[in-house]
Formats: sequence, C-alpha cells, structure tokens
Amino acid sequence: MRTVGRGLVETLLVAVLGAVAASPAVAQVPLDVMTFNIRTANGRDGENAWPYRKDLVVETIERLAPQVVGLQEALGEQIAYLDAMLPDYRWLGIDRGLNGGVGLSEATPIFYRYAELSPIESGNFWLTSTPDTPPLRRDGGRRRRGGGRIVTWARFYHRETGRQIYVFNTHFTLRRGQRQLDSADLVASRVAALPAGTAVIVMGDFNNTAGDSETWRVATARGLRDAWMVADETRGPTMTYGAFFPPRDGNTARVDWILVGGPVDVRWVETVLDNDDGRYPSDHYPVAAGLELR
Repeated sequence: MRTVGRGLVETLLVAVLGAVAASPAVAQVPLDVMTFNIRTANGRDGENAWPYRKDLVVETIERLAPQVVGLQEALGEQIAYLDAMLPDYRWLGIDRGLNGGVGLSEATPIFYRYAELSPIESGNFWLTSTPDTPPLRRDGGRRRRGGGRIVTWARFYHRETGRQIYVFNTHFTLRRGQRQLDSADLVASRVAALPAGTAVIVMGDFNNTAGDSETWRVATARGLRDAWMVADETRGPTMTYGAFFPPRDGNTARVDWILVGGPVDVRWVETVLDNDDGRYPSDHYPVAAGLELR
C-alpha cells in the first residue's frame, strides 16, 4: 500500500478547504433591495403629479441600482413607463383588478435585475380570509373577481452562485386594527411555512409604525427581523412618509419596512432622500438595504 506523506496530506487539505471556501454554494451573496411606494398616478397632486416626478423615480432607482425593487401604488401606466426606462430590469405581478399590471388598479410589482436574478416561481395572494381566491368587487352593478389588497411574491435564483431567495412585496390597508393584524398574520404564516433555513425578504408599505405597533409585532412574531433594527448601519431619517416634503423634526414614523428571515445579514439600511431642488419622487421616501445572504 502506498503511503502519502504528511506534507502532501496537508497540501491537499489546504487545497480542498480553499476550494470549499471559494465554492459558490457557500459564498456570501451581496443583495441590494428597495421598497418604494411611488404614489399612484391617479392622485390629485398638482405640481407633484406623476408626469412631473416620474423621471425622478427612474433616476432614484438607477442611482442605487438594487437587484430587487418592490413597488407599491403602481398603476399600469407607471409600470409601463418604468419598464421602458429601466432596461436592466424586468418585473412580475398583477394589479388588484386582475389586469396583469395594465389596468387602473394598484399593483405591487417586483422589479428585478434579470442579468443577476431569475424567477423560478412567482404568484400573488390576497389579504383576505380566502387569500388564494380573488375577492369579488362591484363593477357597474355586477360582481367580478378582483380587487382587494394583495401580496406579490417570487422565488429568485441568483445566477452567479445558485443561491435562492424568496421576496414578498405588499401594501397594507390604511385602516388600522383587525384587518391589518390579519394581514400581518397571513404574511407571517406564509413565510413561516417555507422550508427551514430559507432566505426571505418581506417589504412594503405597511401603513403602521415599526417597532411599537401591534401590526409590526404580529408581522415579526414568527422569526422575521426588521432590517432597520438589526442593520450594522442606518442612514437617513427614521420617518418614511414625507408627503412630498423634506423630513420633519420629531416625526419618526417608519411605515415602509424591509423584513428579513433566514440566513440574511443586513449591512446597511437607508431612507433615501433623493430630490430635485425640493421636488421628491414620491410622497414616501424609498427605503433601500444592503443585504448579504450567508
């Protein structure tokens, strides 16, 4: 039997460990994300109407260049414009009227950099007691499927490393109380049902304050972590709703959240204050985060 010298064994061991360390399967994957309520194009916003700020929305996304962007209050014309102006991105989702993002109802689409990420599967569910069935809505005296608050989700494949991550994007009702609590519990339960160790991001406009609201407590009760609270670094003000104005002293209401679950570290989170001489891209400030998949 041939004997292998100790020096050769050590050399081989170092080589194997080095290969494992360099293997894409165990590499840490940086992933920048953004949640952005872009304000509907149907609002009576005067000088802050969509035509006057749509280029600012594009410029804000382009400057930060996140791999994933979750939008809220996006109408078909807004999605079409961003789709045309952001050639590095593709998107998925439907609007609340089941028009595939081309109707007059709000959508919560997920835009993603397709050179880096591929959706393996995706879908939508409604924030109702029958989440997998579109609720009925009135339409000219008739009742049709569609309407209601929704969640758009996708499981993405990271092309370079083969890692996978789930992304959920939503917009909760303005009506605080049981409806919000039920929505938070539904989203948390869907995330909790994923296989153990799944990397997941939940983002959106939750229309309630992070840290001290019951809605936030329910949303984070099953293992999701608030990126702002666990980040190595936070940038910008706490408040995320500016009503087209600069941040106001004393207002710390953070209603736009990024939550993470599983093997996800948060390096930084920023409330983004990009503006053009006082004109802001939306009545909400976008929130961006630099994540790392372990």
